[in-house]
Amino acid sequence: MGRVPDHLIVLVNDPDQAAADYAALGFTVQQRHDSAHGSAAYRFVSFEDGSYILITAFTDPEALKKHRLGPLLAAGEGWGDYSFTEPDIIALTAKLTEEGSRVAGPVDVGNTIADGSKWSLKLLMTGRGTGGDDALPFVVEDVEGRNNRIPAAKPHANGATGISRMVIASPTADSTATTLALISGGTVTGASSYEGRDAWDIDAGAYRITVFADDPAAPLGRKGGGLYATELHGTKAVPEMDMKLTHGALLAIRD
Repeated sequence: MGRVPDHLIVLVNDPDQAAADYAALGFTVQQRHDSAHGSAAYRFVSFEDGSYILITAFTDPEALKKHRLGPLLAAGEGWGDYSFTEPDIIALTAKLTEEGSRVAGPVDVGNTIADGSKWSLKLLMTGRGTGGDDALPFVVEDVEGRNNRIPAAKPHANGATGISRMVIASPTADSTATTLALISGGTVTGASSYEGRDAWDIDAGAYRITVFADDPAAPLGRKGGGLYATELHGTKAVPEMDMKLTHGALLAIRD
């Protein structure tokens, strides 16, 4: 059984416009009212399986320049990163270090909601920001108040209920798949293909991951790799959502 995906980041320029567009696609979009605001604004699309899409916009141009995801947004809106929930982040850090993966952290992150409730977590970067494999995710371990951190799931008019498949682009797909299986708790089930490119599939129980070999000279995805497309579980199929409304994120619902 794989670990629960935590959240997928969509980088946008205008959070309010993006929220309106995702609502037009049939998603219920929510906001968390933090008492302290940093250099970014967030909107949440929460699912029944405990995962969520985090619509993210930077509110400070200088912070954007320094942030590890800044170059991605500068190149265009769309998927920025993805993450998993891990019950023992220290143990995972040791395993990744032992296998030779580059990591940064874990670091403590937290905030207080306007009503006084708190949330905190430990965050470990294994992909962007480490100087290693940019196609890998980051990982979080909840310390306090997960229910405060993530707005409770509400029904979506389009029928979406959770993550079915994540498609990851990587210039080193075979090694990325091996490490990603360790991080996700899934199993590499064998070779396949995606968009005519070699790929590796990971079975993580309630969802699956496809890692395809992206050509650095003519990449389909982001430079360096990362989350390329997402398919959601749902009660009715939507083969491919309008990318103008998803703000560059490849997104579909499979029934």
